[in-house]
Amino acid sequence: MPAAAPGPSAPPDVTPPSARSAEPGDGVWKRLGEEGTSGAWLYTTTLHPHASSRFITVTLVSIDLTALRLGFMPGVEDVGKRNVPFVPGLVPAEEQSGLIAAFNGGFMLRHGRWGMQRGETSLQAQRDPGCSIAIDSGGAVQIRSWPELAPEASRFVAIRQTPPCLVEKGVLHPQLLKGLDKAWAGNTAGVVTRRRSGIGVDRDGKRLLYAVGLEASPRLLAEALKAAGAEHAAELDINWNWTRFLVFDENAEGALRVSKSLVEVEHSSRVYVERPSERDFFYVLRR
Repeated sequence: MPAAAPGPSAPPDVTPPSARSAEPGDGVWKRLGEEGTSGAWLYTTTLHPHASSRFITVTLVSIDLTALRLGFMPGVEDVGKRNVPFVPGLVPAEEQSGLIAAFNGGFMLRHGRWGMQRGETSLQAQRDPGCSIAIDSGGAVQIRSWPELAPEASRFVAIRQTPPCLVEKGVLHPQLLKGLDKAWAGNTAGVVTRRRSGIGVDRDGKRLLYAVGLEASPRLLAEALKAAGAEHAAELDINWNWTRFLVFDENAEGALRVSKSLVEVEHSSRVYVERPSERDFFYVLRR
């Protein structure tokens, strides 16, 4: 699958949240891959969102929704023994020719009971106060609290809920501002290397942001996403094994394989395309 000449242009550079902790290159977007590869469709940058610590980082990917579109797939463990009209854990075969990347979904269903739906198949009902990542048939993405989206739920082809929105209408959640982050599985004593991921969309709905933070609290993740342009943002999964953003290209034999990982993580080169994922995930396609 040779990647076509990328259309997306670089988003505006980001002003680092803290001049004291910023490193050279913070907030400057660069292509995730070389010309002619899938990574060339995407842009990445890193921020140090803490006021003084250079150890805490948030790495972001910008996804141009005018040139790319988002899909969602439940994992094998999410579906269990249910009969569903799709193959869980894999990008649908008919869509793989346009595959650019895939990234992790949210918490396990038993952790919070946040909603999960693909097409007419509901694996967990949506509920308030979940932050809902909703995708319509045209590939548009909305991220809002459930009461905001519930009246138009029937037009979405996929809905994935997470804990309450990190950012909504450009404002951080009030609980985060108070230092109360239990709802987002905040800092845990004894856990030294925690990763935390999130997803955001800009005010016009034309740019999607994926973020993975190293030792970033829910508030710092939210602040990084907002600084990068997210008008609305949700936390996705946490912990080392489940926070991943993988880019796909054809190998020398013409087989679709993982060609790049945004951050270091153990993975199969065939995951999402031949090896089903246990957990839900989002995937990025060329339009």
